[in-house]
Amino acid sequence: MLTALRRHAATAAGRWRVARASGTTDRVAALGLLLLGLVLLALDVGGVGPTSAVVDVPAPRWWQAGLLLVAVLLLVAKRRRPVAVLLGVVVLAAADTLLGGALGMYLVLFDALFALAVHASARARRAAQGVVLAGIVAAAVTAVVAGWSARDVVQVVLAVVALFLTPFWWGGDVRRTEELARSEAQRADLERQRADLERERADLAAAHADDAARIAALDRASAVRDERTRMARDLHDAVAGHLSAVAIHAEAALAGTPDEVRDRTALRAVRGAALDALTEMRAMILVLRAGADADDVPAPPGLDRVAALDVDVDPAALPTVSAAVGQTAYRIVQEAVTNAHKHGTGRPSLTVRADDRTLHLEVRNAMTAAAPPHPVPSSSTGLTTMRERAATLGGTATAGPEADAWVVRVALPLDPAAVPA
Repeated sequence: MLTALRRHAATAAGRWRVARASGTTDRVAALGLLLLGLVLLALDVGGVGPTSAVVDVPAPRWWQAGLLLVAVLLLVAKRRRPVAVLLGVVVLAAADTLLGGALGMYLVLFDALFALAVHASARARRAAQGVVLAGIVAAAVTAVVAGWSARDVVQVVLAVVALFLTPFWWGGDVRRTEELARSEAQRADLERQRADLERERADLAAAHADDAARIAALDRASAVRDERTRMARDLHDAVAGHLSAVAIHAEAALAGTPDEVRDRTALRAVRGAALDALTEMRAMILVLRAGADADDVPAPPGLDRVAALDVDVDPAALPTVSAAVGQTAYRIVQEAVTNAHKHGTGRPSLTVRADDRTLHLEVRNAMTAAAPPHPVPSSSTGLTTMRERAATLGGTATAGPEADAWVVRVALPLDPAAVPA
């Protein structure tokens, strides 16, 4: 109920402001003053001036009605021309006073003074107040000169102050209230604008966060793709090496006459290579599994693990290198051993040498003129993988026949960060 009343009151106030801005209320007020003044004239109600006419004219009430009509018509323009309207009403009020004065004319003068106090400029208001104060002083001086008693002089001064300064005080209060209301409305507009700016800023921040999240997601996706590519290469190197060893040992067992000892040795080698391949695949699967325990994943092999490959190498000759160089060297040697088995015969040998800046690797395997009866299948990516791995650290990798041997040479910088990009 209370909310509905407030809503109706706000609606009525809004309609009143619209009507006031359009001038409708001024016309209605002027019509009301005209009707009230005419009624007071018909009832012969005196005004605030002399009770008898100073100028003897026939039917003065009709003259006063005409003056009242003109004054009311002037009030219609009081909002646009408050100073001119007041001057015109003052002239008409003076003429009405000479005819005996009417209360309706004073009400029109009161309204004109009020409009001046509300709508006129500060300079016009100060000038009008000065004239009114001067008139009050002049009235007091005239009363004293005329020999009135002090009591009568005070009564006259108080009456004039009440009649002519009250509109200024009232209008000033209304003006200050309206100015305060405008200031509040402007502040509310500024608050709304600031709220809109804050919402826009929040929207921009949210959009920025979304963009950052999308960029992060793209970065993660790119990192996942790169990691999958690296892992596929690692898996190829590991599994291809072990499966090549399986194929080579099986080929060696099939190439000769049946020999139980040799064949069982070959089968044990095949079994070991197959188990190593399964171990590599298991480690890779554990990495790819979501939520895999980090303790279940073996550490990437380094240079110290090359002795476990199918290659002849002196473990004591293996230098100590950084993890990145060691892991890359192990994978390249693993692929080089596989490559040497494909192109040569027997067991390859590995030579490792390090100087101040570079790690040198050489895998050598003897070659025969006769091609093997059952060629080992190849994916033709081994040499490319070795070169890519070496180039990642700023090194080089070459492979090819030399005299009666297949040779793979690799040079890796010991400090990859010092290599120019």
